[in-house]
Amino acid sequence: MTFNRVMQPRQQEQFQAIGEFLYIEACPDTVLIRTERGEYRLKPGAQIIDSKLTGRITVENLGEAGAVSIICGFGRYIPPTDGQKVDVTQMPAVVFAPGQQVDIASPVMLADGQVIGISQLPKVQLADGQQVTVSQLPAIQLAANQQLAVTHLPDVVLAAGQQVGVTELPKVKLETGQAVRVYATTPLLTKPVGGDSVASQVLTLAAGAAVLAKNTSRCHVLLKAPTTNTHAVTLGSDWELTPGEPLKLETTAELAFAGTDGDTIQIIEVSR
Repeated sequence: MTFNRVMQPRQQEQFQAIGEFLYIEACPDTVLIRTERGEYRLKPGAQIIDSKLTGRITVENLGEAGAVSIICGFGRYIPPTDGQKVDVTQMPAVVFAPGQQVDIASPVMLADGQVIGISQLPKVQLADGQQVTVSQLPAIQLAANQQLAVTHLPDVVLAAGQQVGVTELPKVKLETGQAVRVYATTPLLTKPVGGDSVASQVLTLAAGAAVLAKNTSRCHVLLKAPTTNTHAVTLGSDWELTPGEPLKLETTAELAFAGTDGDTIQIIEVSR
């Protein structure tokens, strides 16, 4: 890993070193290096060799303002000459202290149980016909109010004899006015539509009439002419409810009543 900064006189910077050597590639004059094991005053081309170098490093520029470049790694650093490069073909195992991590821009293989924090990876582009196969993913836990949206899934092909068993589906709630069409070649058994709210009221006839307003959320309505009524109450044009008679209607429509002023209709509405 490398440390590159433009530093002012007496300016201090810190970074996390990983390795066994620290090489001063460039600095204006002298830098003061503080590790967890000591202090060093180094000029360009000098290096520290320490098998326990890994840890927090403090760099202080003791010269004029300018660029400070430091290289850290394993083994011993041999600077390239005449524009040559150094190729590292093998590195020893890396062991991190508790709570340590490193940001990398290229893949690093660690021993079992070690963790590296990756802040950036290069773009990956697959050639025609190439595929990426994911055999295992870690457990994913979503925080409160977070959602996971899946916009596309590949085609699923079952082998001979394989089956897909669906044990549970989420509840489906239709909005007002929505409907599901069901087609069948045999009779369907249905259950009455239930509701989740109940409201009751009493309508009193005045000027010979009373109206129960339309309710699109209504599942059904229970009507009853009380025994205290003096005459029958007419529903619509010709359906009579005699005193004490109940009636159940599965409708969301407006209901109009006619009868003697002062008579009443007891009503219970069950709604979705």
